[in-house]
Amino acid sequence: MNQAKAEFFDAQVASGWAAEEYGDIERPKLERLLTQSELGPGQWVLEPGCGTGRLSEVLAQVVGPTGHLVAMDISQGMVDACRKRVAGLSWVRVEQMAVEDFQPPVGSFDRVVCHQVFPHFDDQPAALAHLVSLLKPGGILTVVHFMPSAVINDTHRKAGTVVEKDMLPPPGEMQRMMTQAGLGVENLVDDELGYLLKARLPGA
Repeated sequence: MNQAKAEFFDAQVASGWAAEEYGDIERPKLERLLTQSELGPGQWVLEPGCGTGRLSEVLAQVVGPTGHLVAMDISQGMVDACRKRVAGLSWVRVEQMAVEDFQPPVGSFDRVVCHQVFPHFDDQPAALAHLVSLLKPGGILTVVHFMPSAVINDTHRKAGTVVEKDMLPPPGEMQRMMTQAGLGVENLVDDELGYLLKARLPGA
């Protein structure tokens, strides 16, 4: 686990981008995320980089008590905040760890939702390969940001900290990475609602 990044995000727990409740501006972005991810009751969902749990709370309500959500983050501060948000939801598990260290049985999850986390993987192809190994046949992985990629990359570049090189790759590179990991890309949009890539593992 990258301790420097964990400490960076520990310091961001109370910042607006991490802690503020979703509002009207986010609603259409959330709707697109849920629709494109084909999320529904009873599914097993993995959410790496869960942050303070804003999205975890939404995902938990969608999958419901017949489903299961595993949310994780490298930042203990983020994990503590997330646990408070989902307290009482017995079908949600929140862990402080890097997703690369998460070793459940292969093919455990119906969906993987990478929200605001993909640029921060130190080895993106390796992290992606691991995430794909956790998907069931026919499972869907989405990479989602509520800002366009140019804004995300510019924000990280200007941060001047441990995240200054954390970039969303250009479309062609993302397509290649997904294909090499065994996924079929079904959608890639980068517009005023943000960035969304939807990819599916062949199978059932």
